[in-house]
Amino acid sequence: MPRRSRLILACALAMVMAFASSAGAHPDHPDGPRSTQEDFPGEGVLGVSGSKQHSEDDGHLPARQDNVRLVGKAQVADRSAEQVGIEGRIADVAAYGDHAYLGAYFEPSCDAGGVHVMDIADPANPAEVQDAFIPAKTGQFVGEGVQVLAYRNRYFEGPVLFHSNETCGDPAPGEPVENSGGGISLWDVNNPEDPSPLAQNAGDLQSETGTVQPRANDVHSVFAWHNSISRRTYAVLLDSQTPVLDILDVTDPRNPVLVTNSLDLTRDPFNVQQDAPENLNEVFAHDASVKRVGLRYVMTVDLWDGGYVLLDVTDPARSTLIDETDYAQQDEEQAQRGRVNPPEGNAHQSEISPDNRFVIGTDEDFAPFEITATVDSGPFAGTEFVGVQSGDSPTLTEDTSITGPTTFLGLACGDPAALPAGTGTAVVERGVCSFQEKLDNAATLGYSAVIVFNSVREDCDALLNPLAASETVPFFFVDRATGLQILGQEFDPAGVCTTEVATEVGAAGADITIAARFNGWGYVRLFDTDLKRTRAGVVADQRQVDTYAIPEAQDPAYAVGFGDLSVHEVAIDPDPEDRLAYFSYYAGGFRVAEYGDGGLREVGAFIDEGGSNFWGVEVHEVGGEQYVLASDRDYGLYIFQYDPAVDGPENDAR
Repeated sequence: MPRRSRLILACALAMVMAFASSAGAHPDHPDGPRSTQEDFPGEGVLGVSGSKQHSEDDGHLPARQDNVRLVGKAQVADRSAEQVGIEGRIADVAAYGDHAYLGAYFEPSCDAGGVHVMDIADPANPAEVQDAFIPAKTGQFVGEGVQVLAYRNRYFEGPVLFHSNETCGDPAPGEPVENSGGGISLWDVNNPEDPSPLAQNAGDLQSETGTVQPRANDVHSVFAWHNSISRRTYAVLLDSQTPVLDILDVTDPRNPVLVTNSLDLTRDPFNVQQDAPENLNEVFAHDASVKRVGLRYVMTVDLWDGGYVLLDVTDPARSTLIDETDYAQQDEEQAQRGRVNPPEGNAHQSEISPDNRFVIGTDEDFAPFEITATVDSGPFAGTEFVGVQSGDSPTLTEDTSITGPTTFLGLACGDPAALPAGTGTAVVERGVCSFQEKLDNAATLGYSAVIVFNSVREDCDALLNPLAASETVPFFFVDRATGLQILGQEFDPAGVCTTEVATEVGAAGADITIAARFNGWGYVRLFDTDLKRTRAGVVADQRQVDTYAIPEAQDPAYAVGFGDLSVHEVAIDPDPEDRLAYFSYYAGGFRVAEYGDGGLREVGAFIDEGGSNFWGVEVHEVGGEQYVLASDRDYGLYIFQYDPAVDGPENDAR
């Protein structure tokens, strides 16, 4: 049986997408060991992952406005030290009263993370409160986890802002690890124009090995809720790297206390995972929300390839499994179009409907292609390998592939005239010079693709995101074992990180193949939960009713050059009679769908002139009127209303 692995490809973006056979990953949690540290300044390593989701070069879908009224929008200020712009900067959105809060991500630079404060008292004319920006600690940023919860207890009264803290990469050499923060932060926003800290970087201090560390683990998302029965307040923390949950008691927002440490949903008594198909092997807790059902509190947990999970968290220390979902053996949206592909997985975020009848979940997938990478000759023939493609190099599609011979170019540094010219793929060792120099030299010598493998170092099995740009030559990074296998060199796996290359510069390596097959972007799932209150508690039997995808996201013609066409988040209208769900669909825009026993049906859409790139979505009331807030990654805040009377270009976007 061939040794199996996955290839990671950056699909027309400077970000990473992991492929577990056909499963793509969120740009923040690529698969496998990962390094963010350069060997030397200027080597060219992207700290976590980066992107320009849409721009003039990347292209976008045409502007449209169907049954959606654009009430207002506001751009945020560029707070980066070098004024590098805000494309990719805006993350999640939350709101309370007359103010909205936008997470500030690490892109396009990691010196401006935090939370933007927006005045939305006049929804038609929102604006950023310039002096109220909440900065994250140096080297940190805010992603999914932005929420405001109103308190009224003996410890605190008024709104509290919760936000997650993630680090941009490994601390620089000599920098104390505690400086990189982690955990969650809580802020008093009684005066939203002058927020004050209540607790900073609270979370789990236990490392993967069980030792106590000086900083909390990173948190990608956080959700807080009041238990009106016990009169306690809790927050669930998710780091998007493991299938575990950490729950804090935040009844006193100044003194969070860990009450549930590393609740692992893949182990007894939960055992939430799917054995087949085999590509569904990335199981981690990505997002969560909590809703009261009778006298119980039900948490939805989005477990990526583990599906959508319902837990009874009335007493977080004694959480129990209510129900879980499994993916079908074939991708349903692709099957409708005559393509046979395994399911993508990627359960990203979900909500329970107001009447507890339904759960709507969003499968996020940034990778519209399944990539296979294989060594085709030599002693390791049949080995499938893992790689990371630079997002600034050409994207592989079904019409392109890398196949044929390889040639070892050593370090590929210095004068290219001293290196052998050739065709096919150049195989290069990491070190001495930048990735860009290696790529330029190989391209100058006539090679049509470049693979760089990791150097002799303790973490030689780690992957990284290489920064190297070319309009014509694909550029990949692989671990050291893969590099030696392509060169046909036998080695002791236990000593691979100290094994020197025995191949001469200019020697032929094995033939390889790297090919792509379209399998679509992420889409939406509707479940009939049959969520019921019983004397024993809450029971459910989740049954998938329907799936929904925008047509372009399942069409190979839109796989490259139109931005990310994956769904991201859902917010369900609080009126159970309306049966409406609102979606942030990245470059697919803002979408509205009806849901019910008959399935999902799109009834509204908005894409701005020049393209849209929506991350977060939230239903919020201002002045007694309901609106939908959406965060555009490259702009700031949009405020919408669903209105069937609005249709077509006569109601032009602002």
